[in-house]
Amino acid sequence: MIAITGIRALKDDEFNLIKDIIYKESGIHLSDMKRALVQSRVMKRLRELRIPNYEEYCSYLTGNYDVEIVNLINCITTNKTDFFREPRHFDFMREIALPEFERAGRKRIRIWSAGCSTGAEPYTIAITVAEYFQDRKMPDVRILATDIDTQVLRKAEAGIYGAGELANIDIDILRKYFKRGRGENAGMFKVKDAVRGMTTFGRLNLLDEAYPMKGSFDMIFCRNVIIYFDTASRKKLFDKFSGFLNDDGYLVMGHSETLTGLTSRFSFIGNTIYRKVI
Repeated sequence: MIAITGIRALKDDEFNLIKDIIYKESGIHLSDMKRALVQSRVMKRLRELRIPNYEEYCSYLTGNYDVEIVNLINCITTNKTDFFREPRHFDFMREIALPEFERAGRKRIRIWSAGCSTGAEPYTIAITVAEYFQDRKMPDVRILATDIDTQVLRKAEAGIYGAGELANIDIDILRKYFKRGRGENAGMFKVKDAVRGMTTFGRLNLLDEAYPMKGSFDMIFCRNVIIYFDTASRKKLFDKFSGFLNDDGYLVMGHSETLTGLTSRFSFIGNTIYRKVI
């Protein structure tokens, strides 16, 4: 058995190799201030692989690139998410966007959750849609949920959460859209099929040259994702989002994010919500 205690700090060349690979493969920019974060996250891989130091891990990474790059990205990415996080965005959906789509006689509504993490965002979108149309005929609504991290996607697809992860959900909504676990699953809740059925999950690197989706979207949620990208990557991403949005489509960003100085393809609506400029 290999001992992995007392591992020395990450050297400059090792940090730069990992940093450059992460940027190349995901667009995530890791400044020197992120060295401690990278060191602690990569240490998890050392333990899982029983590799004694960062030097040998770098050799392992380059020698098993196609497999290990996915695991490296999984351990580096941050996946903080909650149901109904930044609630003003879902208020906007319920009070402005969905009524607008309904008045226009939309037969289909397409929404993309880009950077969906463990599924809280796309399921919150689905619940908001279901609540809005509960007393009326619902159009064909489909929600695409994508992320670069395969681990969080597995959890999202399962749709199973602990009580602590659902603390922001109103008790009536919880009862209506989640099934409570029994026996060995006590304390766990599973998203009901009515909500899960609207949502499709898939792995996607937002910095890929081409996306596999066909058709366009009425709304794109990309919240708390671009904070990890540099300016060039952000501009490239917003150009792509514009191409995938309908002419009257909305782009929803995180509360600390802005498009100012990055693109002229969107107009500011309020509450970090933007509309495609026709």
